Amino acid sequence: MLFDYFLGRVTRILKQGVVIETNSIGYRIAVSRPHQFHVGDEVKMYVEDVLREEGLYLVGFSSLEERDVYLGLNTVNGIGPKSALKILAECDFKDLKKAIEANNLFFLRSIKGIGQKGSAQILLDLRGFFDLNQNINVNQYDEVYSALRRLGYRAKEIMTTLAKINIPEATNEEIIKEALRRIRSYA
Repeated sequence: MLFDYFLGRVTRILKQGVVIETNSIGYRIAVSRPHQFHVGDEVKMYVEDVLREEGLYLVGFSSLEERDVYLGLNTVNGIGPKSALKILAECDFKDLKKAIEANNLFFLRSIKGIGQKGSAQILLDLRGFFDLNQNINVNQYDEVYSALRRLGYRAKEIMTTLAKINIPEATNEEIIKEALRRIRSYA
């Protein structure tokens, strides 16, 4: 690692990043959500150096926790630095971490570009990465899905609802109650 963080001022917003000026040097840094920044903002940007055949570039994060989630995603088979950044652009890193802890495949499948195999691989590879609760029912959300289908709810409605519910250490009953509450509020 060459750099840990930059403390500086945002001078440009780019399509896939920002320019941070510190000590009269402008550093182009790729970020997941460049439009959360504004020109003139004073920021502390945690960074990760990425070395590829096409060269060296920096990826930036607003917190150490976000960088840890990014680094975790990079350990997943089939996900590289650019894919990890795209995943973080699609969802909040805290929600992603909760979904992994809750073993919520529906949340992961709702992220653009992640299918069934990719979401299962993320859960498999990151289960121990964040020191999460290991004593969970890995089929819990599938069981809840099946129960809601038996109650007559539509598959798409259930999948959309379950993708938004991440309650680590919840029982099936608690997740079903929350799903029913949300489904009823849509009507």
